[in-house]
Amino acid sequence: MVQYESLNELLPVASVVHIALGAMALVLMHRSREREWNERFAGLIISWMMVMLGIEYVFSTLIDYRVDQLISGEQVAVFATYDSIFYSWMTYGESAMSSVLLSMVVILPLIFPFPLIQKESALKICAFFVILISMVLVPLDIFSKFSHNGALGLLRWIGFFIWMPIYLRFLFGEMLYEEEGARDVSSVTILLLLGVYVQSWVFWLMHLTGLTSVYLSRWRVEDFVAQSFLSSSLDMVAVAIVGTTFIVLFIGETWRAFSKGFGGMNVVLSLVFVVGVLWYLLTLVNYETAESCILTTCQAWDENFIDWYVFTYQVAKFLFVPLIFMFILLNYNMIDTEAKGSQMITRIMVLLLLLVATSSLIEMIQIILPIPEMITSALFAGGVVLFIGWEERIMDQIITKKSSASESLNKLVDLKKITIGESEFRFFSISMAAVIGYALLIAILFDSMGMHL
Repeated sequence: MVQYESLNELLPVASVVHIALGAMALVLMHRSREREWNERFAGLIISWMMVMLGIEYVFSTLIDYRVDQLISGEQVAVFATYDSIFYSWMTYGESAMSSVLLSMVVILPLIFPFPLIQKESALKICAFFVILISMVLVPLDIFSKFSHNGALGLLRWIGFFIWMPIYLRFLFGEMLYEEEGARDVSSVTILLLLGVYVQSWVFWLMHLTGLTSVYLSRWRVEDFVAQSFLSSSLDMVAVAIVGTTFIVLFIGETWRAFSKGFGGMNVVLSLVFVVGVLWYLLTLVNYETAESCILTTCQAWDENFIDWYVFTYQVAKFLFVPLIFMFILLNYNMIDTEAKGSQMITRIMVLLLLLVATSSLIEMIQIILPIPEMITSALFAGGVVLFIGWEERIMDQIITKKSSASESLNKLVDLKKITIGESEFRFFSISMAAVIGYALLIAILFDSMGMHL
């Protein structure tokens, strides 16, 4: 029971944080009318992705709560078995939001930092693309009993095939040809890759060595999801891509560090590198436990293993991702903080991120160390005072040191000058709200029709 609670400790916090930050970012993006069209559009996409992730995490939280009740023997009659939880509106809703999110992950690399779609109808094209993919994937995933997750996940990896060449082009441009502004483009590309894939990169060495297969097999058994042969094969291709791309980024930034000096990006990638090595070693120690589900009966994970999972994978997925996305929005000229009312919302966003990160880290420390709640409450109160006291300094540091990938690109590459009206941005947001409504409606309808039961 202790292991299960610690395993899902960050889900409720993550759902609230993602929805709140996404909603505030949407307000700010619609007020930022003086930004380059692709920067503003990318900010809009990221904001909607945050909202979609938050809704998905709400469903995940409800599922975990029902499973927790089932384990403790306090289940409600309608949720009396794992099947009745797994095939319910909660799981359908989680799957539906995940499918919609995939379509957003596809269009973001097409727009930012290098706009591959340079047309005045770019927003309509992308909105149509999201609607089309969502209308197909949402019911398909549910109808197929989630047996093609690996195949559908191919859409998630499209970013690698677009962002990695962009990163290498501007890395070489900076290192070999001293192109001014190339660093702005390559750095934001790394941040985008981290925002979308960092939770997978913490297993980079396991992916490269093929050790990930034992976890994939165990998860299939535990989740009662029989994947198709094509899906399982593509899963292994995907993990190889993940491991390889991380090594390329790590080598590239190490090269840059030796030539230009050590920076914040090197710190982040070095941390991920170390975590990946430790995960590989820890998996070797716990290999028999991981393999037990496949050979005999599933053995419970060691509590220290669960704590390590929370401190690495869940922190990366639930806390690090929103931090990265908000940093991109605030530091890469996407948000106009000078617009009326924008600065106040921006301050709330930054404080919310800092306070949630602090409280979550304190909660995780309390999982491992027997620290009394009075002490952790005092630490949190001290953190609140510290952040409020340094709020202006933190905001000035973030807002005054902005970079613009679009301005740098315009100096290096001939880009088509495009003017997009305000109605186009409103149309895209209305379309995304409609897609979310469609996904949730499908989930409820399928549950009411007793799908799979």
